[in-house]
Amino acid sequence: MPRKIGVGIVGTGNIALLHTLGYKDCPEARIVALCDLNRGRAESFRAEAGLPASVEVYDSINKLYSNDKVDLVEILTPHASHAPLAVAAAEAGKHVSVQKPPAMTLSSYDHMVNAAHKAGVRFRVYENFRYHPPYARAFQLVRDGVIGRVEVVNVRMFGSVNCVGEYRGSKLRFPLHTLLWKIKESQNYKAPTLFDDGYHKHSIVQGFLGDVPGNEARVTAVRAWCRWQRLYKLVQLDSPSVIIYETAKANLYGTWNANVVKNLPMHSNYFGCDETLEITGSDGIIYAPGCTGNLFVGCECGGPGKPGVYWFSKEAGGHAPPFPAAGTWKSDTSMPTDWSQSFIDCTRHLASVLARDEWFDDRDPRPIHAEQGRQILKINIAIIRSLRNDGAKATLASIIDGPGVDDNEGVNVQDEAKDDSNVQDAIVQDDKNAG
Repeated sequence: MPRKIGVGIVGTGNIALLHTLGYKDCPEARIVALCDLNRGRAESFRAEAGLPASVEVYDSINKLYSNDKVDLVEILTPHASHAPLAVAAAEAGKHVSVQKPPAMTLSSYDHMVNAAHKAGVRFRVYENFRYHPPYARAFQLVRDGVIGRVEVVNVRMFGSVNCVGEYRGSKLRFPLHTLLWKIKESQNYKAPTLFDDGYHKHSIVQGFLGDVPGNEARVTAVRAWCRWQRLYKLVQLDSPSVIIYETAKANLYGTWNANVVKNLPMHSNYFGCDETLEITGSDGIIYAPGCTGNLFVGCECGGPGKPGVYWFSKEAGGHAPPFPAAGTWKSDTSMPTDWSQSFIDCTRHLASVLARDEWFDDRDPRPIHAEQGRQILKINIAIIRSLRNDGAKATLASIIDGPGVDDNEGVNVQDEAKDDSNVQDAIVQDDKNAG
């Protein structure tokens, strides 16, 4: 009988609550410890998440790593802190799951992977988008050859500033203090859309182009177009933006189009954005409306359709005019489509394989293995290089470590401190408005 895996969560910030969902009533794993530099925040989080009092709370990472009940560590801290935390976890004999993006540079990423390999523990990048049930169903359709070979993957992202959901309550749904690190060069290359959230999108494009058996195209170069806008008149946001993902073959490529509109009427239980996914194959098309938000919930008007998966593919035999035997539309909208389910499935998949002392099936495109995680990180870093070269083509082969353009050398501590001060002022005003 598989044993129950003990989990320690490091970092109890805004995304942590979604990470706890998969452990509730999970037969293979349970949360046994929390760690945060702010002990009071961790204690409040334990209560908010409905975790039992037996869950230990630490403000020292060494104490959590010394807990023999902890088998797996989930690292949910700002990106630049991932490597030292992951290496220390591996050296303590803990399996490691690290939030995306996993690192700021390839050398930091390799340091984590090598430490896990040396210690004989498992390492994976926590990337829940590939587990979003409609996307998981689309992976099945591609694997089954329903649309032939994948040739084009297009992701469309809609964003809204003033229309967001009630995740963690209206006051805490997206705390402005998270911008204190997301706008920093040292933590996020000042690109909260393209680098931070972008890892999800790069993962989906690369996943459908190259991580499904029979579809082995790898992204080899990117081009990034961006027109910055100011958020709250303070923070520069890398939106609107368009990314082009190239492969070695001209007809195999991907795109990601993202924009943020101030008052877009967005339906979402979480953050102010939603996505649609379109996959064109040699023999058909897959379309999946909705992911992070629920913009398409209740859409029965004959437009994009309610959340789920739609596909258009060849079928043998005749069909009614006007297009005999040209193809038919089918759909599957039976699966859960709330974004939280992607976290639950991503969490439980790892728990199940660890509990059985196994590892992921190489034919399963959902989990991010070490090599795949590095490929997606190279895409991420190449986009920053292109962004800083006015949209010029950036090849993945040219990425040695970081972007190589103002590659952390250009960090101006005084400028970052000024940004922090400005955002702190905005936080105070936001809290007054929320109250």
